[in-house]
Amino acid sequence: MKHNMKHNLLTKLIVLSCISVFFSCKKYGYDVPDGYADASGNVANGQIDTNMKFIDKSLYGKARVFPGLVDVSEPRVKDAKFTLDLNFTDQTAQNLRIAVAPQPQFSTGYYAAPGELIKIVVPAGIEGLTMQIGGHTDDLSASTSLLRDPIIYMRQILYSGVNYVRNLYGGTIYINATRAYPTPVQFTISNAVVSPDFILGVSNDANWVAQVKASKVPWLELRSKRVIFLVPRDKIVASFSSAEPYTNPTATMTKWNEVFDLDYNGWMGLSDNAPDIRDRSPQGAWRGALDIQISEGYGHSGFPFMAYDDDYWFGTFASFKNVTTSQNMWGAYHEFGHNMQQANVWSWSTLTETTNNLFEFKIAKRIGADFSSLHPAPPVEFPKALAYAADNRLGKNFDSDAGMNDYFRRLVPFLQIFEKYGYGAMTYLYTEARHAPRLNFNDISKHNFTYEKLSDYARTDLAPFFRAWGITISDAVAAKVAGKYPALTTNLWAYNPLTGQGGNDTFQEPFTTSIVSVSSDDQGDGWGPEFLVDGDFSDGVNYWSSFSNNYPISIVIQEDNASPKYVKGVRFANRNPYGLDRHPGKIDIYTSLDNITYTQSGTFNMDNSIGAQDYIFAGGPILTKYVKCIIRNGTPGGQDFVSLSECNLIQP
Repeated sequence: MKHNMKHNLLTKLIVLSCISVFFSCKKYGYDVPDGYADASGNVANGQIDTNMKFIDKSLYGKARVFPGLVDVSEPRVKDAKFTLDLNFTDQTAQNLRIAVAPQPQFSTGYYAAPGELIKIVVPAGIEGLTMQIGGHTDDLSASTSLLRDPIIYMRQILYSGVNYVRNLYGGTIYINATRAYPTPVQFTISNAVVSPDFILGVSNDANWVAQVKASKVPWLELRSKRVIFLVPRDKIVASFSSAEPYTNPTATMTKWNEVFDLDYNGWMGLSDNAPDIRDRSPQGAWRGALDIQISEGYGHSGFPFMAYDDDYWFGTFASFKNVTTSQNMWGAYHEFGHNMQQANVWSWSTLTETTNNLFEFKIAKRIGADFSSLHPAPPVEFPKALAYAADNRLGKNFDSDAGMNDYFRRLVPFLQIFEKYGYGAMTYLYTEARHAPRLNFNDISKHNFTYEKLSDYARTDLAPFFRAWGITISDAVAAKVAGKYPALTTNLWAYNPLTGQGGNDTFQEPFTTSIVSVSSDDQGDGWGPEFLVDGDFSDGVNYWSSFSNNYPISIVIQEDNASPKYVKGVRFANRNPYGLDRHPGKIDIYTSLDNITYTQSGTFNMDNSIGAQDYIFAGGPILTKYVKCIIRNGTPGGQDFVSLSECNLIQP
């Protein structure tokens, strides 16, 4: 299920503005275009359309297809009162550092019949409000084969006093706000019909069932504090005679509310009363809507999250069994997870279809569901990921290697961290991301951020874990983390999240070295600098020899892993046995993380002996990537060159 996170408020407003250019923009009310032709005859002379008896039936045929007509027998209200609490905190996606945040959109509990004029009275002093008619906001203008008209919702600015609004397609009525009011606001509405919405904590199950059966409204909402679903009434009615009748919405919506309280908002470290707005839960509810056609995929993220009006998606919204077992819920959790992604801080470019799915596993963990039952892919793809991590070759690349080119395989390292160190690691990561400086993060910066913050949470340097997965981290960040925490000592990357086994064996991380440069080299056969780090100094065949005694002579050795490691010292060996009269004397030794800035660690004086001669750093192992050995002089008496059989790094 692909996603498309294009549906933010700005985009919608721009789309609607464009529509006003292409259509004949008649005006209802206060000089606000709604994009629809007016057949009432009331605006020819600039009059406001107030003819409540007139029904514009010009698009009845299309409205009948979708979203549906409202039977004439359904009572239209007159001067009905409703009150909305508009005292919200505008919690934006920018504050939360996530892809999409709920918008200040308020359900009224009313529905507009197609083509019928709605009258709404706004109290004096109340501004910054918009009425929206229609919850199906997906724009299908780019679709080539349409099952419904491309845009079937409308928005109109409201002013204090009497307002008139009409949508030729009809739809659920909402009030959108751009500012908050400290006390509840009471509105008066006429010519709308009551929508039999279920409201958790307010509606009684049995009474609600009776209301749904009696209603002729085509769409209704299932509402809780955290999430609201727009579903067709006919599917609700059909469920009453099915194997799983939707007659206990209190139980289902309570579970859905828990999912957002505990596994979305809560897992991201958000709470209603957090003193810092960046840590405050979204004040509005997340929304999901079913539609006969959507702009992309089988479902896509956004506000609202859109999905096809079929039995699968209806089941994800309405099935108590599904939401309590996490089975058949992948699509809904997947799309809501897209809204929550922090792609601007740590979820790097190859994780677009991965980190959103972590919420699925969090929910499953909380309710005790089997990971293997969530989706067919993990049992197939997780073993392949584990095989990739077990390959200890250098130069692996998590983001580009074919062995990791799968969304599900890329889940495994995150699940390993959660299972080993606790699912609070995600809470810490999200919270730190919200408070991070607003930098322009590239992928390597996101690697670094994730590595550093997860290491902070684990109080362990996870560099070996990141190297095992081929996730590149910068030398400077690795040095910073290694200076704070002990290194990981178990092969965590072998833990299988499906079986709960593995990952507890101690390991010896590969330690390989190479010669970066030498300032003097004879370059004869068998005399190359590569033999300085081959680990063999038992004979005099493979060795390095300088070209001259033009001191100082510099040898730079590199630790080959992607990030710095602790080095105990340097092992030297004279050429055996022929180099005893041509061996180095005084050697200054330096370390560096970047091969630019070096710090001297000490001086070593070689003697005229066969076998290893070890220089050990006096203060203990040093975190480094490069070691420079500067030969200041050679054998007393002055030979024309010096030679070495070994000049290599010593592991701790």
